[in-house]
Amino acid sequence: MLRHQILLAFRSFIKSKSIFAINLFGLTIGLCTVILIMLWVKDELSVNRYHTQIDQIYQVMTNHHNSTGIVTIPYTPAEMAEAMSEELAPVEAASAFSPLIEGVALEQGDTKMNGSGFFVDQEYFQIFDHEFLAGNPERALTEINAITISETLATKLFGSPQLALGKSLKWQVFDFQNEVEVTGVYKDFGQLDVDKPDFLMAFPFFKQMLGDGAHWDNYNATAAVLLKEGTDVAAFNNQISDFIKKKEEFTNVTVFLQPYADTYLYNTYEDGKIAGGRISYVKIFSAIAVFILIIACINFMNLTTAKSMSRLKEIGVKKTMGASRGGLFTQFITESLVLSFFALLFALVAAFVLQPFFNQVTSKSLALSFQPDVVFLLLAAWLFTGLLAGIYPAIYLSKFKPVEVMKSNLKGSFGELLARKGLVVFQFSISLLLIIGITVLSKQMNYIQSQNLGYEQSHLLELNASGIQPNQMQAFLDQTKKISGVANASSLSHPLVGLASSTIGLEWEGKNPDEEVKFENISVNMGLIETMGFEMLEGRAFSPEYGEEENKIVLNEAAVQTIGFRDAVGQIVNLWGEDMEVIGVVKDFHFESLKETVKPAFIKYSPGFAQKVMVRLASNDQRATIAGISDVFQQFTGQPLSYSFMDEDYQSLYASEQRASDLAIYFGTTAIFLSCLGLFGLAAFTAEKRKKEIGVRKVMGATLTSVLTLVSKDFMALIVVAILIAVPVAWYLSNSWLQTYAFQTDLSWWIFAGSGVLLILISLITVGYQAFKAASANPVESLRSE
Repeated sequence: MLRHQILLAFRSFIKSKSIFAINLFGLTIGLCTVILIMLWVKDELSVNRYHTQIDQIYQVMTNHHNSTGIVTIPYTPAEMAEAMSEELAPVEAASAFSPLIEGVALEQGDTKMNGSGFFVDQEYFQIFDHEFLAGNPERALTEINAITISETLATKLFGSPQLALGKSLKWQVFDFQNEVEVTGVYKDFGQLDVDKPDFLMAFPFFKQMLGDGAHWDNYNATAAVLLKEGTDVAAFNNQISDFIKKKEEFTNVTVFLQPYADTYLYNTYEDGKIAGGRISYVKIFSAIAVFILIIACINFMNLTTAKSMSRLKEIGVKKTMGASRGGLFTQFITESLVLSFFALLFALVAAFVLQPFFNQVTSKSLALSFQPDVVFLLLAAWLFTGLLAGIYPAIYLSKFKPVEVMKSNLKGSFGELLARKGLVVFQFSISLLLIIGITVLSKQMNYIQSQNLGYEQSHLLELNASGIQPNQMQAFLDQTKKISGVANASSLSHPLVGLASSTIGLEWEGKNPDEEVKFENISVNMGLIETMGFEMLEGRAFSPEYGEEENKIVLNEAAVQTIGFRDAVGQIVNLWGEDMEVIGVVKDFHFESLKETVKPAFIKYSPGFAQKVMVRLASNDQRATIAGISDVFQQFTGQPLSYSFMDEDYQSLYASEQRASDLAIYFGTTAIFLSCLGLFGLAAFTAEKRKKEIGVRKVMGATLTSVLTLVSKDFMALIVVAILIAVPVAWYLSNSWLQTYAFQTDLSWWIFAGSGVLLILISLITVGYQAFKAASANPVESLRSE
């Protein structure tokens, strides 16, 4: 029976080759899109989730309750993990680790290179799964002078992981340095890890680096806990909410746990509660995949039902010969499933071909493999497509009564016409939503890129100079300034892109003792303010002309407003117990993405911590200038120069949005193409169906324009309805997305009007071709059979 049904399906395909080709092509594109997005979504949902005990691992988060609202950060005091392990019974293990330390200078014999990594405690390996190629993870970091390194780093420094074990290695960052022993080599962190450290060192040494800063008022570490099985997490969160308050009576910080598996996708907080994050892109692109597949299925429904009149005699004969409605229903569903199966095969081939390009757009290394879960999803996509595309045509075609069919009294019903028109309106509404969404996304990206950040990004070079001894930094800067094409050079403590070092240790007269305010802390060298091009609103920058500057401080506008100074210059503030004189105020500059308002910040003179070199280039011949800088850098460090441009670093803040924008353009174009493909087929069938009417009209004197209008007007009416439905929905969704940015572009009227006009033009071209073809045909040909 099944073989018979499949043979009937093939006969039907051969009989209607053009409709079959359009449906196969449309479903192939839809399924290919689903496969690619499925790979991307599967990868996104897998990040941080591969650890054996993942359901019991949680990251400790802190809510900072300020007068302006609640700020949520993943940082804790350095003592947090140890205290939780000792004092809280539900905690099976707790691990403390530092933020990612970048630009660490590593030296082994004559080999010098830079790396990045974490300081972690021994419990880290008890909680997280990392495969060791050499050494024992159970005691790898029990000594303060121990280091574990990645397979890649071990190979570069020692030749192989096995040769690295037991060898000594020197490292330096800022003015901290140490000689450590390699006690383990782990397999390189993979794609499913957010960070991919080159090394892991003992956390106790990080606490030594913090010195007096390792107290309960500073949030300079991260903590993760492994809870015992069966722990009521909600009850535990209530228990630990005031954990820090029990250590520091006047703190305004509360504590809660977030599942570690969610830290990648759910990383945006509002008023202390999860408000989304990357999960929004997962949802958006999953929805786009489904909508694109639905659009392809709608094409199948419309073209199949529109072509139904040509199959009436087949249906009538079969019913007269005793075929049941159920049997006919099965036949038409089988046709849909067979067509969908071939579409799936072609889609898999297309996905393999497009995979390198898709990886380039998404910055991932996705690979289509036929693992059980992937096969299950592919089969589910096939069944969903086949059933969704075929269910309505099967119901519609199997319901005809044989007597009416054989008498040729059957005409298309109003319900059929309404359903077909409704499907066209739906698919073009989705297409318009995507056009508007793409336009708004692109406009916001352009707005961000054109904003004045408070300093000049262009021609600004950023060097990682951790290999330079702190006492040699000034000599390096002096030599760099002498290079032709260098306008200025200085250094600061950390990259200016993104929050990196904040403190609540700033006090001032009149401050509410119960309120803790976070300030971004930027340590700089002489000339940094001038090199960056910060605008001084009051006072002056740091200068050797004024003698000792270590007890001086410069505030940004946000800090002045937070403190409440009217005349800031000359005021005294207290930083970590030391009085500091405010010597200047700089205009606010952005050090986070434009999703955030500018935070209070202060700049202090501390050259020992200023190891990130900024060089302002003046020459048009940047290649020669950078070559000169590289030579000087090689003299001081013995390492090749590693650098980036500031404008590139700033754009990295929006890497997710930019990739989303690129993907949206490709998938939006796909949706529009599929909608037009269906419209093209529908218009072709309509023109064919009405060719005798058109022939009569032309014989009676109808013009080309009137015939074009006849064929096109019904379709254009549907497009107008789609525009009226889609525009309000698009405005609401676009406005909601823009609200996630503190600085946002406006929703101009031309976005909606222009998108609607574009959709009409695309549709006119699609329908107009078939209308023109019908209107230009010789009426004698169409009337010959009469």
